[in-house]
Amino acid sequence: MRQHLPRLDPGSRRHLSEGWDPMCWSPLAVHRRCRVWAAATRRRRITVRLVISLLILLAIWPLSGGAAVGRADTITDGRSTSAIDGLAWTDIRDSSGIPLSDYLFTTDGGSIFNPREAVLTSVLGLLFTVFMVIVISAIWLTGFVVSFRWLDWLSTPLNAVADGLRDQLATPIVLAVAASIGALFVAWFVIRGYHAKAVLQVVVMLVVAVAGVGFLAHPLAAVLSPNGLLAHGRDVGISVAAGLNGDSNPDSRSIVADLNSTLADNFARHPLQVWNFGHVIDDSPRCRTAWSSGILAGSESQVARGMRDCGDAYAHAKIMNPSPGQVGTGLTLLIFGTILLLFMSYLSIKIFLAALSSIFHAILTVFGFAAGGFIYGPTQAFLVRNLADMIGDAGALVVYTTYLGCYTLVLDHVFRSAPDSGMAAIFVGGVVLIAGFVLLRRLDLSLLGGQSRTAEKIRAALEGRPAPAGGPSTGIGESSLRYSLSPGHAMGTALRGIAEFNANPVASFMFGRPSPLTYYSKRMQEMNYLNYELLRGNVPQRAAGSWMARLTLGKNAHDAAARAAVDDFDGTNARAAAAAMTTILSLGADRADAMGALAVAGFPSQSRRWVAEAHARTMQAAEDNPMEYGPLKRVAAALDLAENSRHYGIAERSAHNAQFAESAALFYRLSPRPMRNRSDADWETNPLVWDTVRRNYATYDEFQNVVTPNRFAQADEDTRRYIAYRLSRDLSATGEQYYRTPDDQNIREQAIQQKNRAAYVDLRLAGSNIGPWTN
Repeated sequence: MRQHLPRLDPGSRRHLSEGWDPMCWSPLAVHRRCRVWAAATRRRRITVRLVISLLILLAIWPLSGGAAVGRADTITDGRSTSAIDGLAWTDIRDSSGIPLSDYLFTTDGGSIFNPREAVLTSVLGLLFTVFMVIVISAIWLTGFVVSFRWLDWLSTPLNAVADGLRDQLATPIVLAVAASIGALFVAWFVIRGYHAKAVLQVVVMLVVAVAGVGFLAHPLAAVLSPNGLLAHGRDVGISVAAGLNGDSNPDSRSIVADLNSTLADNFARHPLQVWNFGHVIDDSPRCRTAWSSGILAGSESQVARGMRDCGDAYAHAKIMNPSPGQVGTGLTLLIFGTILLLFMSYLSIKIFLAALSSIFHAILTVFGFAAGGFIYGPTQAFLVRNLADMIGDAGALVVYTTYLGCYTLVLDHVFRSAPDSGMAAIFVGGVVLIAGFVLLRRLDLSLLGGQSRTAEKIRAALEGRPAPAGGPSTGIGESSLRYSLSPGHAMGTALRGIAEFNANPVASFMFGRPSPLTYYSKRMQEMNYLNYELLRGNVPQRAAGSWMARLTLGKNAHDAAARAAVDDFDGTNARAAAAAMTTILSLGADRADAMGALAVAGFPSQSRRWVAEAHARTMQAAEDNPMEYGPLKRVAAALDLAENSRHYGIAERSAHNAQFAESAALFYRLSPRPMRNRSDADWETNPLVWDTVRRNYATYDEFQNVVTPNRFAQADEDTRRYIAYRLSRDLSATGEQYYRTPDDQNIREQAIQQKNRAAYVDLRLAGSNIGPWTN
């Protein structure tokens, strides 16, 4: 019994042969194959990235001396050397006096032989470090802004600038010129009969002159001096914050320290304990003392022993058995810490901008008191606007400082009143922080609107007209420094600027593609380039597999066939058009594609139209022809149509003549060839050949009496092949002559006679297996 074994397909054999090729196993080849395999699907890409991340963590763990990432170390070490020393200078401490930069995330990192716990410890340590950096930065930024130490740094250079500006502007000449111009307005009001307005203008000039003397003596004393607007605003805000926190002593240092310790407990100490131990251990005095002592000692082993000794078995179990759930808790706290940082940064920027805006408007007030305040109109409005903004910004500073104190109190009560001070308080605190953004934004807009309306009413009173009932008509609020530099407005302006840059032609030129910052811009540019190349008829290699590339390649083949016909038949004549039409249709195209290819090759529109019409008519007429062989049917139909078009126009007639010549040539190309190489004279010695290709018959009946199927059956196959070859060759040659000299009667009669010979053979042998065309 024969055993049938499976056969390897050629592709498998090729892969087996490549497996023995040494070059296939070179490092570069292996790397290339692995990269292609890993990027093949989305699932593979995600899997490879996770595996690589895991391997990196495993590599970092022994190099870093265990799991001492950030502030986490194993409990077997004596003291952690991975403190956040870069933030120790902030000196942010909690209510127990422990610096936040010394905090530890206590866990048993295991060893390298326990990779699961090693990876968890590394991830927890990394999350802990990022969380502490964010929280410490946010608390320090808040304390630094509220302490107003930065205001002392700015006072000296800003006072120098203001004094220099005063010395240049507040001169007797400038004062005399400004007062003279103001007097001209007073005289004009008197002449026009506006006596009340003239008196008001005189009073305003006197007030500016008297108030300007004191203001110009020390321009920024109103805002930067110990008794200035900003100092009073700071004291009022701190006093309110102190009262809200239960401290009646308005000492800024102690208040800022209390504020920092409150924020440190609520946003660092208690969340860290919930994260590390599953609950707040400060509720137990013994555990609170044990944890604080372990943190001050910088020893995780001491923290672990303290949790065990104080009776908190759950906390000790958390230390000894880190879990993936702690990673989720760390991510939650990280998000919460980021919200805290953003809010505190936003509020601190608001306080800083309020002070800076007040100083800025105080400097601009120098121009008003030196000259502009004496002149009626926009210059007086400029002085009024800057005075209103200077006082309003100082008031806003008081509001922001008070807002910070109130907000701190609200959050402190939230954390104190929450059950077990756990994650519920953290979530509620996050919601409160998010709400704080909205409330602060509305408060800021209300303050800006009040400043604008106040300045507008004073300006209207000076000009002797009623104040507008609605908001400010001059856009003062939007032009305020505090508004223009606020984070929200600055972000919106930046986004608009980015959008304008993205739509700029210069950006498109720099990056080499339109809208370079738009998502998927590079891919869109690549698609545009590929479409451009495909429209030009070029097919880049990276687009070869697309359906548009296949369509383009087909169109290129059609165009190439049309151009080849032009070269073969010496120009864009009807004969070349007929040949191009036949070739293009044989490639699977339709007549519309052929018309486009003929247009690309330069054929005239009239020639394209009639060659398509002639081909369509030939195909339709050939369907009703009784002959059996298709190419011969089309030759007969084309000749009949060419004869019928003798009285048509030149273009139509030429198209039909060319179609007959092309059909005859196609009939010749598809006919079989004899195997023996003999001359025509030698072949014609055969009676069957002579009677079929040389003898003339008047009718079909006469032909079928002479050339019978028996004679064809008795002839050899090569003889039948020659008969088909000779009939098609003679008809093809006559067809070319018919196209060139369509009015030659002899050529016409010869074409009809040769067509009839081939038709008689086809009709006589129809239905048999001895026909010359099918051999």
